[in-house]
Amino acid sequence: MKGLLKQIGWSLVTLWLVSLITFSLLFLVPLLRPSKPGLTPADIMAQTIAGAHTDPETIANIKRDRGLDRPLYVQYGMFVRDALTNNLKSYRNSDFVFSAIARRFGNTLILALTGLSLYLIFAIPIGLFTASRAGSAIDRFTLFACVIAFSIPTFWLARLLQYYLGYRWGAFHVGGSASLANLPLPALTLGVGGAAYYARLLHANLRGVLSQDYIRAARARGLGEKKVLWNHALKNALIPLVAILGMDFASLLSGLIFTEKIFAWPGIGSLAIDSVQNQDTPMILGTVMFSALMVVLANIAVDIAYRIIDPRVRLD
Repeated sequence: MKGLLKQIGWSLVTLWLVSLITFSLLFLVPLLRPSKPGLTPADIMAQTIAGAHTDPETIANIKRDRGLDRPLYVQYGMFVRDALTNNLKSYRNSDFVFSAIARRFGNTLILALTGLSLYLIFAIPIGLFTASRAGSAIDRFTLFACVIAFSIPTFWLARLLQYYLGYRWGAFHVGGSASLANLPLPALTLGVGGAAYYARLLHANLRGVLSQDYIRAARARGLGEKKVLWNHALKNALIPLVAILGMDFASLLSGLIFTEKIFAWPGIGSLAIDSVQNQDTPMILGTVMFSALMVVLANIAVDIAYRIIDPRVRLD
């Protein structure tokens, strides 16, 4: 319990540092933009709210109403207060930032769970199959194919699948909304690279496990190779994958930026891209903080799960 409380404390510190760094960068970047010389970050934010050609008096009123004319430390305090009370509002439509994220979270969760399921559905059989044939020609070919699949850029793979499986062959819907009909292509885009990565990771873990004494003892008792792999080796080989799988799931929940944008899937990733394009500072801050929250929660969940499934790890 003491270790868990300590980890929660460090997680809160991490969230605070992320908020501070992100807030600072959003005020520093406009100062480096030569396209708008002479304007302060507050001027640029006020113009984002009211429009580029708004008169100076309106800009001044907006800065006063939004607190943009106050010192930076005061603005940061207002941001923290509004974030904790869900009063942080978008500059584009005055929508509450975390309410907008919550509305899209379900869509991202569905896509993330589907992609993660494809990881395991394909990775486990491939990993088991190649581990039992380590060093063979088919093992080397599978390794090469997995490296190629994992190396394909997500945005390029998404466009290929969208063009051939959607537009050209008409096998799947090309996207446009969060529905089951539009789910296969974005999920497949995530599944290809993820399954390839986990297949090779599982293969490497299995090779290490299969050299252990208890595996040789199981074989000496006359157990078949399938039972040795599925009942003895797989469980222990999956344990190291828990941490990586948890962090990958957190990154998926943070927003599948390229995948969601290409397939017009209304999730958190597409919201993050739109907020950057629109210079919507509160929404940018909100999506970044949400991503950081997912990562720290995943860290805590993985640590707890790892200590439960692996008795060799001491539980505080």
